[in-house]
Amino acid sequence: MSSYSGVLKIVRFNWPWYAAAAAATLTTLVCLFLTVLPRIAIAAVVGALVIANLWVLMSLAVSHYVYDRSAVARGAWLGNIDPTKVRRAMILHAGQDEAAPTVERVMPSIKFDVFDFYNEERNGTSSLRRARALNPHRDLAIRPDEIPADDSAFDLVLAVFAAHEIRDESQRTAFFREVHRVLAPTGHVIVVEHLRDFWNLVAYGPGAFHFLSERTWLHSFVAAHLDVHRDVRCTRFVRVFELEKRG
Repeated sequence: MSSYSGVLKIVRFNWPWYAAAAAATLTTLVCLFLTVLPRIAIAAVVGALVIANLWVLMSLAVSHYVYDRSAVARGAWLGNIDPTKVRRAMILHAGQDEAAPTVERVMPSIKFDVFDFYNEERNGTSSLRRARALNPHRDLAIRPDEIPADDSAFDLVLAVFAAHEIRDESQRTAFFREVHRVLAPTGHVIVVEHLRDFWNLVAYGPGAFHFLSERTWLHSFVAAHLDVHRDVRCTRFVRVFELEKRG
């Protein structure tokens, strides 16, 4: 795997946005060169251009750090899980499985099922459509509120950079209630996500509003009768929630 594979994947999924940013920058520079503008207007345009491009570069740099260089890329979000106590695990994703390669590398003894809850009508952003199209294989497609498994069937459930794609709060709560249903009494749920917080706003600018706030996540967990057993930062930009069934 390339040491830049994570950030290159993001560029592939979101290339129209980066292409538009490059085109806007080039167009603005040409206009500044060809047009005589008042000094104050030039200063405003140049300032906006610098800020916009800094955010683009910052987002790429942070993405490279998070997905290629940090503890996230090394699977630190699995660090509190004892593989000897996991009989059966499940990975849930929204069109692009971010967890399976790491689980296979860090915990090769764990057997797991993978389900894809992507729904074009509900989660159909253009980047997700491109991600799914580039996915080399198709996992079993499911409804997020209807996991095809028996009660208490899984000791470990993983949702890595996926659950935020369920934008509707009631649907997200229904998703976590299903996770609660299929989770074994002593099992654990690992939710790995960026949050809509200061650090991600600095890194991703307006793009951070696609993430959910800590308060929103906690509300979804509580509504699904899941308790936060462990809550840690895996870098300043990523949070790991380890959940268990409410006692």
